[in-house]
Amino acid sequence: MKIKQKFLELTKKTYPHGTEDQLLSLLPSGYKEDGFGNYFIQIGTSPSTMFTCHLDTASQREEGVNHVFDGKFIKTDGKTILGADDKAGMTILLYMIEKNVEGLYYFFIGEERGCVGSRLASSNWSSFDFSSYSTKCISFDRRGTSSVITEQLYGVCCSLEFAKELSKRLNEKNSEFNFSPDPTGIYTDSAQFTSLIPECTNISVGYYNEHSGSESQDIEFLEKLCKVCIEVDWETLPIFKNPGEYIVGYDDEDDEDFGLFGSEYSGFSPDNFVYVNHDGETKKMMISDEYIESEKEIISNWMKSSGIDQDVFDITWDGQMLYGASFSGSYDFIANREDIMGHVEELRSIPSEHLKLIS
Repeated sequence: MKIKQKFLELTKKTYPHGTEDQLLSLLPSGYKEDGFGNYFIQIGTSPSTMFTCHLDTASQREEGVNHVFDGKFIKTDGKTILGADDKAGMTILLYMIEKNVEGLYYFFIGEERGCVGSRLASSNWSSFDFSSYSTKCISFDRRGTSSVITEQLYGVCCSLEFAKELSKRLNEKNSEFNFSPDPTGIYTDSAQFTSLIPECTNISVGYYNEHSGSESQDIEFLEKLCKVCIEVDWETLPIFKNPGEYIVGYDDEDDEDFGLFGSEYSGFSPDNFVYVNHDGETKKMMISDEYIESEKEIISNWMKSSGIDQDVFDITWDGQMLYGASFSGSYDFIANREDIMGHVEELRSIPSEHLKLIS
């Protein structure tokens, strides 16, 4: 398989949720449908590692993509997204399958619409034979070239020790790599399995500015990562945590254990947070309840002016993820903070008095 050519083939058009079946002809023979619209292939008798990507792209409609080449980067003419999120991940899975690397390979649908496929699969996880031997979930779905994600949304998805060991193994296979643990994950398919699979993480695959017309893919990095992924001994990666362990939760009766007590934290909830640069490091910080309501109003006004609230009568916003309740009775993911910041400038900064560092 020629990696660059495969990536170009996968990104020649966009695939909004509902059109993923158009990619079936590009999956290897022998794939199975899991009963929830997702597709998987298993190599080996009882592999402990599940590798994932998602088939849909963050687009509202099907559109042809005009590739633009800029050195090592593949971009578009700016009229569409590229879809490297997550066709870069799909490219890696297809390459590993071709090279017969042991593992469970999962191709999820609807990740860009609130992890539709992975939520259904995880909700019925015990019905699958492979649920009894899966101990690691590796999602190839992360911007940049150096992240091994340790936290998503409300808490830890993999142990720091696991992230360090995985980073080490990737870096050892290519001296140009600089992978390291990264706690700034948002919300992806792997997050659905943190209470079911001990170690769940996302790995950078070299895309940038996802969900926008300026999206790009470092194709040289992707080619190198594909080749490293067939050399890493995934099956011997050590497990350091139990499913659901270390997940950050909030209970009024357990404030002291969580470190959130006293008047200093009045008006703040750990359910509402954002990642910011604090003293030269990326930190998770709580957003005040007051400011969350202010942002919610800003977002609501943007939705009205953009005409995207026609079927939505109520929204839920936690500083990271936007969900909407529709008149049709559904409750769906709409966008994350990064998506909205591209349209709403007010969300690009938060007054310091409305932020508290989670201690």
